[in-house]
Amino acid sequence: MITKFKTGEKRVIRSRPIKHEENRYVSAFPNPVHIFLSIAVEHYTLSESIKNENFPKCGKKYGDNLFLLDIEENGTHTCHNNYIKYRSSSIVMLVSSIEAFLNHIIPNDFIYKTERKGKPIEFDKIAIESPRISFSEKLQKVIPQYLESLNKKTNFDKEFKSILSLYKNRRNIIHLKTNAEDDLKAYFDEIDQMLELDIKESIDNTVNFMNKVKTEFIEFN
Repeated sequence: MITKFKTGEKRVIRSRPIKHEENRYVSAFPNPVHIFLSIAVEHYTLSESIKNENFPKCGKKYGDNLFLLDIEENGTHTCHNNYIKYRSSSIVMLVSSIEAFLNHIIPNDFIYKTERKGKPIEFDKIAIESPRISFSEKLQKVIPQYLESLNKKTNFDKEFKSILSLYKNRRNIIHLKTNAEDDLKAYFDEIDQMLELDIKESIDNTVNFMNKVKTEFIEFN
């Protein structure tokens, strides 16, 4: 589809119609990396808004620093529930954006060279995107090797540490192992780690990583 912008510039774009009843609504096909990252940021912002604005209104004070949100018959308090919901969604979508970015940035003709059991081996793009290459290896080895092929060396130590911690947290959320003998203790370890994670730092390091790999790939309006 050729699109003419207000500036007069013409550009070829990919389009994808969305069908509603008998109509089709057409626009530019979005980059999933940007969509997933946007959801992560939006849901983190929503969780912070709930914590800052709703908790003080809904909580009943029972001590100097202790407030109780009423426990409803059909579950936890709506504010408490939504806070956890948006935080967990933010973590999952943030990792999804990184996974999509790792696959997006590697060219189709790139060959990743490494070793398995002491023997040299090569992986093409299809193999790189397969389960044969773990998230950690793709992040810490494939991407740096790709950048070296472009004569570009960048230090990612801070970003890698943050992203791997984020990935572990997301894996815990996805698998949600109970680690308990009864329902009263089920999921506590995983939820504790999710509540303690600094999501803002994870978002910042994710954006820094992407922009170090591809300049100005992420811009905030």
